[in-house]
Amino acid sequence: MHQNARRFRLYSMDKLKPTKELRNNILSGIKQEERRRAKVYLFGYASVIPFSLVGVVLSIKYVSEGFYQSGFYEYLSLLLLGDSAIYVYWKELSLSLIDTMPIIGIIAFLVALGALVWSGANTFTNTRRFISTSKNLVATF
Repeated sequence: MHQNARRFRLYSMDKLKPTKELRNNILSGIKQEERRRAKVYLFGYASVIPFSLVGVVLSIKYVSEGFYQSGFYEYLSLLLLGDSAIYVYWKELSLSLIDTMPIIGIIAFLVALGALVWSGANTFTNTRRFISTSKNLVATF
């Protein structure tokens, strides 16, 4: 803290009363800044949604191809067959099933889905803020 900070700090804010016009100007400036900020965030987050949708579609395609190429469905059908020999070797079968999963594709899908949910939620929130500040801005003028 600076040595002269106590001299410049206002301790009783009750003594300061701005005029009504100044107060209205300050509040309208704050509302306009909130509206501008909500609009910038709205368009920023909304621009992420198409890219994340493309990412989700492409990652689903990649994961499904990975499942078919790895033989995951053969191991899964063997597990669901219900043969008594499977019960003896269930550990080996479960490890083979985990080994054939396309982990990179699943991670890519989860990242794209997370980006879609995150940007969608933030777009929705900023849309509400933009609409509410627009209503308040119109109501004050």
